[in-house]
Amino acid sequence: MLSALGSGLRGAVIQNPDQASDLASLQRAFKQPPEDSKIMMRWWWFGPSVTQAELEREMRAMKEGGIGGFEVQPVYPLALDDADHGFRNYPFLSDEFIEMLRFTSSKARELGLRMDLTLGSGWPYGGPSVPITQAAGKLRLEAIAVKSGVHRVPLPYAATGEKLIAVFLAKGDPKSFAGKTAREISDIRDGTVRLPLELQGPHVLLFFISSRTGQMVKRAALGAEGFVLDHYDRVAVKNYLESVGDRLIEAFGSNPPRAIFCDSLEVYGSDWTSDFLEEFRRRRGYGLEPYLPALVSSVGEKTGAIRHDWGQTLTELLSERFVVPVEEWARAH
Repeated sequence: MLSALGSGLRGAVIQNPDQASDLASLQRAFKQPPEDSKIMMRWWWFGPSVTQAELEREMRAMKEGGIGGFEVQPVYPLALDDADHGFRNYPFLSDEFIEMLRFTSSKARELGLRMDLTLGSGWPYGGPSVPITQAAGKLRLEAIAVKSGVHRVPLPYAATGEKLIAVFLAKGDPKSFAGKTAREISDIRDGTVRLPLELQGPHVLLFFISSRTGQMVKRAALGAEGFVLDHYDRVAVKNYLESVGDRLIEAFGSNPPRAIFCDSLEVYGSDWTSDFLEEFRRRRGYGLEPYLPALVSSVGEKTGAIRHDWGQTLTELLSERFVVPVEEWARAH
């Protein structure tokens, strides 16, 4: 029945002169698409090691092949500098690299090609301008077994960029503990946690630490290596846009790129930022501190709701502190 109906509709299209004309126009448009509808391609600048002669040759080849434009993405070197053969990698954001972008922008406009630009190198956003205090954050759990008869346990080591948030005591061991039994321990003195005198059975201390993922930019160009940005931190995003974005846009003058590109949001394991607790309380109306064990273990019927609120807060922070500022920066430039 569907086949017969389809045949009838095809017949109706052919019998209607106006529709037949529209169909012919559509077919012609696919064969010769307008400039703003032609495909674009990703253009990886390895190194980046490029020359003006080769850049122009490839842009002309794109134009002749019916390609409408490209997005420049500087990525990792394929070879070391070789002075004997005139081979050189230009450090990301160096004067030489900016000059190559400037030449490409001018030539693309001359040839009628659209040009987009990755606002960085590799992925995700990050690099040498990102200090550890503005690097991608995570909530780190350090679970330490409480030995029988022990009433003082040293605090775990906190690296640069880390801060202890809270300590809980629960029944069980580091690999398997009962979140429902977790209770916060506030008696912390002289770098040690003071425990209750009478503990029955195995127990574990849960140290919740505001930490960093340590993730580095993937496939970074020469000079673009460094920590991945904390996408939940507005100040970190602002600093990145000023140190990287503003420098890149210098290459374009009055001819800005058609669009900027964020290559990836693969910020692995990032689920925290320095002021997350304050933002959670302001947005959700209650404090997360007493419920931190719910993020790593079941604490009963409230577990799902707490994790939902945690995830919703992260989503809002990503939108407000990363997506919106990047869009505003793009519109301003």
